Parts: sequence; structure tokens; C-alpha cells
Amino acid sequence: MGNKTFSITSAINMETPNATTFTEEDYDVSLNVLCWIALCPCVFGALPYSTTLHLGTEEVTKTDVGICGRSESKRPYGELGGVERSNCLCCVNFRSSFGEISPGCGCNAELVDEIVGELKARQLGRGDTAQIKRVEQTLERLDEIEGKLDKIMDHLQIERP
Repeated sequence: MGNKTFSITSAINMETPNATTFTEEDYDVSLNVLCWIALCPCVFGALPYSTTLHLGTEEVTKTDVGICGRSESKRPYGELGGVERSNCLCCVNFRSSFGEISPGCGCNAELVDEIVGELKARQLGRGDTAQIKRVEQTLERLDEIEGKLDKIMDHLQIERP
């Protein structure tokens, strides 16, 4: 039997995929003011009068401003779930893990299609970034552990398998 050193990291040939670069974009997906005023008495002001989506390089941020205050929610693209366009009668909206969002009065199909296309492209291009980083960190830790094991085996004069 030959004396071969087995390297865990050499057994895994992991190439980093070509990183897709996205620019940061902002979308105003607020309800139309007239729609908000018409719905406000029905929902006691619970609907935000201003909603924006900020598409960053790694995550999307939804900011709602209503009469009760401001709320901000961030999600990495990999955690958006299914991003789908949907119709309710003549209204057009889109769904994600943020819930349903209907820009304007629900008649802005071009904006909905643009946002859905952009979110899906970012999900494909950046959704697994965090997972890739964790794998790279794990591989670095394995290298450290492998080096320590080699030193222990040398110190104890144990032959490597």
C-alpha cells in the first residue's frame, strides 16, 4: 500500500459561478391615492399609503408607510419564494413572500411584468449566493481541521491512511 494523503478539498472541485452583476433599483408600488382614500374607511387605515421596493445587489427591501407608522422588511432573493403575476378580475398584481402587491389601482400590467421579470432574474443570479458563501467557509474550516489532524498524527507518529 502506498502512502497517499487524501485531501478533502481536492476531492471537491467547486468553481464559483460567474457572478451576475445587478444594479440597485427602486420601484414605487404604492396604491393610487384615490384607491387608498376609497379603501381607507373599509380597512380603518391599515393599508399603507406608500409602498416601495428597493432591489439591492443581494436582497430586496419592501418599505410600507401608513398612518400608523413605517415598516421595513428585507429578504435575500433566495427567500422570496415563488414570484408570480396574478390577476383578480381586471386587477393585476404579483405575489412573493412579501404577500400580494398591486401597484397603482391594479391596472399597471407593464410595471408588474417588469418587477416580476427583474425579481426572477435576481433569484436565478443571486439567490444561492449565501449558500455558496457558507460552502466556501465550510471548505476553509475543513482545510484548517485537516492541517491540525496532520500535525497531531505527525506528533503521535501515526502513519497516514
